Amino acid sequence: MALTRAEGRSLLRGAGKIIAAPYRLVERRSHTVGLPPGSMVQHPDAEQEDQKPARIDVIRYDDNSIEEYTDVDAAKARELTDTSPTDVTWIDVTGVHDVETVAAIGETFGLHPLVQEDLSHTIQRPKLEVYDEKTFIVLRMVRPLIDAAEDVYERGQAGHDIEQISFILGDGFLISFQEQEGDVFDPVRERIRQHAGSIRALSADYLLYALLDVIVDHYFITLERIGDATEFFEEIVFEDPKPEVQQSLSALRRQVVILRRAIWPLRDVLTSLLRDEIPSLSEKTKLYIRDAHDHLIQAVDVLETLRDVLSGLADLYLSAVSYRMNEVMKVLTVVGTLFIPLSFLTGLYGMNFDNIPELHYQNGYFILLGIMAAVTVGALAYFRRKRWF
Repeated sequence: MALTRAEGRSLLRGAGKIIAAPYRLVERRSHTVGLPPGSMVQHPDAEQEDQKPARIDVIRYDDNSIEEYTDVDAAKARELTDTSPTDVTWIDVTGVHDVETVAAIGETFGLHPLVQEDLSHTIQRPKLEVYDEKTFIVLRMVRPLIDAAEDVYERGQAGHDIEQISFILGDGFLISFQEQEGDVFDPVRERIRQHAGSIRALSADYLLYALLDVIVDHYFITLERIGDATEFFEEIVFEDPKPEVQQSLSALRRQVVILRRAIWPLRDVLTSLLRDEIPSLSEKTKLYIRDAHDHLIQAVDVLETLRDVLSGLADLYLSAVSYRMNEVMKVLTVVGTLFIPLSFLTGLYGMNFDNIPELHYQNGYFILLGIMAAVTVGALAYFRRKRWF
């Protein structure tokens, strides 16, 4: 739904705040300089916050039953994966800042040290790697924060939260790693609990597809919000080119750049899932992943369109400001031009010479006013015919 005028005005009022979005254009890596491969250190930005210990939740299911476990340890999570071949175990780890818990998961499941390092360093580019028959996937989840567009901008937030999500696909299990509480996976959890669709009848690779698909679907929510704001600015950029408009356009362009960096590399990940030989990934599931890949391509196309439109709007804003300045200068020039002959006439008859015959006319004052009026009307008619105003 497009922004209303009231929402657009609220957006402009908060324009100066959203430029300071909490997402860096260049992620900090200096804290890892000189460390040996596989080192797990906490990100410096995370150390500044009051972080809770990591939590491990488990959902184990098959076509006939489902079991849920909350806040278990790594050993219990590993034990729950040792079940019948028809069971699927989803282990959800929240809080990768807790390097001890991540290390415990890595040791229990035999994860490569480089995988553990990438899990704790939440600045990874979306990628896919295979280690010891386990498939490791890193991507970015874009989670909308609130629904009302005007509230988003007045709070000084970009309207969404971007965090790293990692997956480990193994034989009969899937491990997901999140930075913080709150995700977009609730529709998948409900499908599992309600036995909706065929997710309970299929293996762990289909669960991986379902989570990837819901992440891609949520990209469109943020893109729709940015698209609504872009359409609003298209309407007012010539109508009311205030400095706040330029600030908002700059903020939106920054968001698009950050989103592009989060979304674009995922194309290569899904392409690798489709083309490469991936352990525990069946050909049947690849058909579904192809559908998610198509959705991602659409999201990338929308993102590129928004980037082009916003770049064009920035140029249009400068053109609109120049146009309004030219209009002001045109009016001032016309007014100044009209007063040049009038100033000449008044200056001519204002000289202190005795021999100015017209000064002694009985109706000289009124004759001069008539001449001045005629000159003014004539000049205006000439400017009008030339279409100078």
